[in-house]
Amino acid sequence: MNEDLENYLNNSDIKKITIGDVVECFKGKAVSSKVEDGEFALINLSDMSLAGINYQNLRTFHLERRQLLRYFLEDGDVLIASKGTVKKVCVFQKQKREIVASSNITVLRPLDKLRGYYIKFFLDSDIGQQLLDRADHGKDVINLSTKELLEIPVPAMPLVKQDYLISQYLRGLSEYQRKIQRAEQEWYHLQNDIEKSIYK
Repeated sequence: MNEDLENYLNNSDIKKITIGDVVECFKGKAVSSKVEDGEFALINLSDMSLAGINYQNLRTFHLERRQLLRYFLEDGDVLIASKGTVKKVCVFQKQKREIVASSNITVLRPLDKLRGYYIKFFLDSDIGQQLLDRADHGKDVINLSTKELLEIPVPAMPLVKQDYLISQYLRGLSEYQRKIQRAEQEWYHLQNDIEKSIYK
């Protein structure tokens, strides 16, 4: 066991909350590729990245709504890749349409004491990643044990402090995305100008 991880687990001065004590947990929905397009959307692993969830290009599908009621995502839900080749943790933000996660994703719905983004911050940290590795029993691909995921201890923190960290993160993420968009626009215009100059 890594020394930092061992110190964290054995440090009684750090009050900890077991994830499973403060969340609801469920697996995403298996949606056949043969299902027609429709009014609902599906988040696949490929839609999840370090910057969050790409809501623009989600696959849409149609099924009877009653089949999906227990799978609809809510604001603040934590989405964790339970299969696949890359560890991914994202937080869902409410959208105009109703959305479900795919069956390769485990969903944690915080009830109290922990915010979704705070769970993500911890699981993305070095110690959090090591604890996810311990819960992963796959060889070439991820096979995350839900039982062991729910046993992961997270440092307790007052909600007001969690909210402060989250607001800092979201402000920074928004600024990062704005700069990326601006850089992409400038790059596009530069390439356009070069192409035009070839034919002058």
